[in-house]
Amino acid sequence: MIEAFKQGMVFSEEVHLSPEFVERFAEFSGDRNPVHLKTDAARGFGYARPIAHGAIQTAIVSRLIGMKVPGPGAVWMSQSMEWTKPIFVGETVRIEAEIMEVSTGASVLHLALRGFNKQSEPVMTGQAKVKMATSLAVVEATPKQTETRVALVTGGSRGIGAATAIALAEAGFHVAISYHSNQAAAEEISHSIREKEVRCQAYSIDLSKEDAAEELTKRVIRDFGSVDVIVHCASQPLKNLSVQELSPTDYRDCWRVHVGAATALVKAAAPGMIERRFGRFIFLGTSYLFGPPPAKLAAYVSAKQALWGAVRCMAQELGPQQITTNMISPGMTVTELTDNVPARLKEAEARKVPLRRLAVPEDVASVVAFLASDASAYMNGQNIPLTGGPV
Repeated sequence: MIEAFKQGMVFSEEVHLSPEFVERFAEFSGDRNPVHLKTDAARGFGYARPIAHGAIQTAIVSRLIGMKVPGPGAVWMSQSMEWTKPIFVGETVRIEAEIMEVSTGASVLHLALRGFNKQSEPVMTGQAKVKMATSLAVVEATPKQTETRVALVTGGSRGIGAATAIALAEAGFHVAISYHSNQAAAEEISHSIREKEVRCQAYSIDLSKEDAAEELTKRVIRDFGSVDVIVHCASQPLKNLSVQELSPTDYRDCWRVHVGAATALVKAAAPGMIERRFGRFIFLGTSYLFGPPPAKLAAYVSAKQALWGAVRCMAQELGPQQITTNMISPGMTVTELTDNVPARLKEAEARKVPLRRLAVPEDVASVVAFLASDASAYMNGQNIPLTGGPV
């Protein structure tokens, strides 16, 4: 990175200009001027022995730029050189490039060039301007896994969270799940996960409390050693209240779980992910973000909309560290959250879907498992509609 280079840094290369070396350069360049190759010809021009091509020093500068300052990917923009003393065949030349200026915004280095013979006498002076090119298509290698990765699933005792925890365990992750109050369900899911020969631990926590999500993440990191994937499935019970009936407290309660907890999870887990240069944040949205929302869900939909805005910003800020942030927005899903939806409304919703059915938790869990994997490395900042058809 350009920030690694500072004004005053000096890079150098030494090359012995043997007769064989000069002969190879003459063959390559086509410059077979006898003053470079034959003693008699050199004497005829007043030199006791052949002098090396000045362009060899240019080639050494090219080596410096391409391999050291700034190195692979460098683009040589301009240069000027003045040869002040000949270098004889059989001597050693030392070329130096000193950084005189660093243009960080443009990723450009301004170099002072100097050449010296074996007596440390100056033989060349010059300057060059070099741009550090940005890699546009080279995929950064995923860090080699030395240990099984760890996933934290909030709301993991039932519904989409439980299906997600099981899917991640089947994909080879150790799994931590959080739950609010249903300890029996959490223990049942934990037991089924441990049967898959991975670790699982359940944590009872109320994510509506301000410090709960951060404390949860720290506990998981302490118990498992790291957190590589976070899937935020926890949700408030849906309140079917009109916008006239909702109070600011109703909005705040929904926001605390969906947005507040999400930001706290990221704050606690991101430093370790940045250090390892791998991480996945996966959040649940809703298909109501894509079209007209239903009545009496303003608090829920507004919280999900705020979360989607946060996801977009997280993707921008954490992406350079090879951490992806995405959202999955399922349509109506058969879970406990929709138990209070009348059957006739569920049937009507299913008829709208080209697949003629509602989503089930396993539909969402399979997409989560993909987003948590190395195969999703280029998917970032996306809101994936999981609706069984167009949105």
